[in-house]
Amino acid sequence: MRMMVTLLLLLTLTSPTTAQQVRSRGAWRGPDGLPHIDPARLESSLVTLAAIGRDPATGGMVRTAFSESDLEARRWLMSGLTAAGLTVRVDQAGNIIGRLEGSDPGRGALVLGSHIDTVPQGGRFDGAVGVLTALEVVRSLSDLGLRLRHPIEVVSFTDEEGGLVGSRAWLGALTEADRAKEYDGRTLAEALRGLGLDPTRLDEARRNPSELAAYLEVHIEQGRLLEREGLRIGLVEGIVALDEYEITVRGQANHAGTTRMADRRDPMAAAARMVGEVREQVRRIGGDLVGTVGRIEAHPGAPNVIPAEVRFTVDIRDPSRLVLDGAIEGLQERFARIAVEEGVQVAWRTLQRIPPAPADLRVLQALTEAVTAYGYPHRVMPSGAGHDAQSVAQLAPMGMLFVPSIGGVSHSPAEATRYEDIAMAGDVLLQAVLLLDGRFP
Repeated sequence: MRMMVTLLLLLTLTSPTTAQQVRSRGAWRGPDGLPHIDPARLESSLVTLAAIGRDPATGGMVRTAFSESDLEARRWLMSGLTAAGLTVRVDQAGNIIGRLEGSDPGRGALVLGSHIDTVPQGGRFDGAVGVLTALEVVRSLSDLGLRLRHPIEVVSFTDEEGGLVGSRAWLGALTEADRAKEYDGRTLAEALRGLGLDPTRLDEARRNPSELAAYLEVHIEQGRLLEREGLRIGLVEGIVALDEYEITVRGQANHAGTTRMADRRDPMAAAARMVGEVREQVRRIGGDLVGTVGRIEAHPGAPNVIPAEVRFTVDIRDPSRLVLDGAIEGLQERFARIAVEEGVQVAWRTLQRIPPAPADLRVLQALTEAVTAYGYPHRVMPSGAGHDAQSVAQLAPMGMLFVPSIGGVSHSPAEATRYEDIAMAGDVLLQAVLLLDGRFP
């Protein structure tokens, strides 16, 4: 019996290390030679970050840009980047950048990241997944004893939720309205001063395209397509074009009780028809086109007064600029017809026009090869939401990975994604980085 126990012990000590045993020590390579990140370490990072800014009453995240919880999360992240061996700096837009030099520091950097700010009462994964998966890739490279030719940067962009502020600063594209935006009563300049930065040097955050070889971002899907199809990874073919307009309908204010229906010039009645047309136009065209009326206001806004004026917004998106322009032209024609029929006036004001951002085919190819090698169920799909990748795509080849959102919920305390799906995305990101490092100049 004693000899049998001894023999079993020897076999255990000399047998090949199991995947789970290697995982407990960090990143590892499978029998096929493919690298894997440490899923437990990544999950631990996500859980730790989710505790910063969590509302105990709702479970939602309250880590809005420049808030106290955001500042705490920024300090935690910078500490983690430093511990992983990266040199950390904060640019004049407040973007946190951790950099690990490659064997040829003259090459452009492979940049990975997203953001850690949230909407009020947001979820644990939006943005955080991208930043912490990027950090885990760097840790995994160290575990595996791998050094890239390219420098690698992990970036957490400032105030993504407020309009891609940090990533647009890389383009030098911030407007006066951006600079005047308020953060709990402070302007952007005042908020940056709170980080010890000089807002008069904000333009220094601008990046030269030669500094970047490629940009990759992991993000939750924020929809239900992957979940419905039982898939684990989405390969983003591009981020949709997005137009946003404010529509003003002007009529004649009058008494709600004494004005006969035939005598009314009611902008609310006209606006109601126009809102319905947004939905019908989108349904007629179909495909990936979506349209939303997210805000409507009546002036003066009294219950017993026919409004003088009604304003509402139209948010409309499609991967194709051509399709989007056609949809908008159709809406303009229909709104004009309704205005004549209702005896009102209608005016359009453009709030923003964001061009589509197609994924770079070389980056998409590397991601496709990587996910195929692992055998993870996946599909190619567009992104209907805007991301920092949309800005950085104007500077460097861009690619994105999506992981499923349970129930399609996002920007909510109920936001949820399986940690095993995030780990799969980490594996794919790691392998894609290795592929791109060998292929990109």
